Amino acid sequence: MLAPISTFTNLPFRLLCQRHGARGTVVPLVSAKAICMRKSAIGELDPDPAEKSVGVQIFGSTPADIGKAAGIIARKYDFIEYIDINCACPVKKLVRTGAGSALLHRPAVAAKMIEAASECGLPITAKLRKLRDAGKTLEFCRACERAGAAAFFVHGRTREQGYSGEADWEIVKLIAESADVPVIGSGDVRSVEEGMEKARRSGCASFMIGRAAMADPGVFSSPPSSTASRKRSLFLEYRAICEESGRLSFVDLKSKAIQIFSGFGNSMAVRREIGLSKDMGGLMAAVDSA
Repeated sequence: MLAPISTFTNLPFRLLCQRHGARGTVVPLVSAKAICMRKSAIGELDPDPAEKSVGVQIFGSTPADIGKAAGIIARKYDFIEYIDINCACPVKKLVRTGAGSALLHRPAVAAKMIEAASECGLPITAKLRKLRDAGKTLEFCRACERAGAAAFFVHGRTREQGYSGEADWEIVKLIAESADVPVIGSGDVRSVEEGMEKARRSGCASFMIGRAAMADPGVFSSPPSSTASRKRSLFLEYRAICEESGRLSFVDLKSKAIQIFSGFGNSMAVRREIGLSKDMGGLMAAVDSA
């Protein structure tokens, strides 16, 4: 699966990854409060019937907001397969509101969110990180499972780690051993082969690839490759999907190019030119120079 990454894994990128073998995608980090308060917010989501096994990830600080937003989303997009409640995001601005990884310390609230969201009729999953105390992490999962969680997406780092240090797949294993629902692991998966091995060792049902896919959207179907020609081919395929879907944006293409054009001989020089580009023409000239 492609891991949800806020502002990056938009519809064209998710479709690109699915073309290259990703078996599932998630619309990332949708504000439940925004869905509840603004009628226009629901139309800003970008799930698409063309996606396979697509879910929508929401965040919030109250069960009421989560429950109401889940119902609105489920009615609007009747093809999505599940709704995921984010209990993992470490961003301070979001944590201060009581959402994201703040919920790891409020298992009773997270459980009530799952119960409220379940009223929408779709399976409700939870995305979480490890707590410093493995026992408390398991207690959190048990509370969520009792409330009806259909699966867990587990990132093997603490909130304090952010995305630094090494992901702990032992906690994924502990949760997989104790839970009666599927567990999907994530963290430091750089290839399908590595993900399969981590899943085998931990006993989890599947795995997600996130940052490795940002640099190589084709990682789901072939060994990682950093040749300039492969990078150019993937980027041009992404641009074509953006054009086909009416979502062509210079700012978005530039952000994707900076990530994709990495890891080969003169990639630093190419990325510098990409970073200096001021318009689509300059960006495509930089891409062509790779």
